[in-house]
Amino acid sequence: MLSRQLLERERGLAATRNELAAFETRYRRALGTRYARLDELAERLDETEEADADPLAPESDPDDPADRYPGQGLPGGQNWAWGEREPEKEPERRAPVSDEAKRLFRQLARLIHPDLAGDAAERERRTNLMVAANDAYEQGDVAALERLLADWHASPEAVTGSGALAELERTLRRIIQAEASIARIEEELAELEASAMGWLRRRVEKAAREGWDLLAHMVRELDRQISEAQLELERRIPLRSHG
Repeated sequence: MLSRQLLERERGLAATRNELAAFETRYRRALGTRYARLDELAERLDETEEADADPLAPESDPDDPADRYPGQGLPGGQNWAWGEREPEKEPERRAPVSDEAKRLFRQLARLIHPDLAGDAAERERRTNLMVAANDAYEQGDVAALERLLADWHASPEAVTGSGALAELERTLRRIIQAEASIARIEEELAELEASAMGWLRRRVEKAAREGWDLLAHMVRELDRQISEAQLELERRIPLRSHG
């Protein structure tokens, strides 16, 4: 019963991820380049404002056209241009791995190595754990290694022996493990639904039930703002050239 419930939750989570990914792709195609264009125009308007500004004037102007053309973003005023002009980040320097991380990794490797598996399912689980252990070791993440080690000691696979008591302990641990997995899935589902993209998808679906297309409305609004910003920029440039 519990294993069936876990399987259903896993399928539900996978479906939600796929639906949100498909919606995000649709959103990018419809609005991504428009946000980028609007941001570009706002920056150019800022540049013309700064070039004409009085040095003694206040830094910001409530009537600045760049402030009048915000992107129709998501909660919190996000304006997603989808990384088209994101500055390049310098590669992070990897800190040296501590002796404690090395000790924990060696201990984990001895316990969870895939070669110790008794069947294909256990081998897959051990392989996934080994990948996680390697990632934590590469990052020098002692806390993550400690969590992996604690999770292993609490797992059914860590129980030795073949008697009735050992099998009972394994069963109890499987139940606890399944319940914890279900709780994590429910938490992730809640996070996905509460995300900006989840919020927007719900708004779009609600609008569709009411008989109108919210994304199409956002496209029209962005196109209007882009046209106004372009006209304002064209008006300013001749004024500056004749000034």
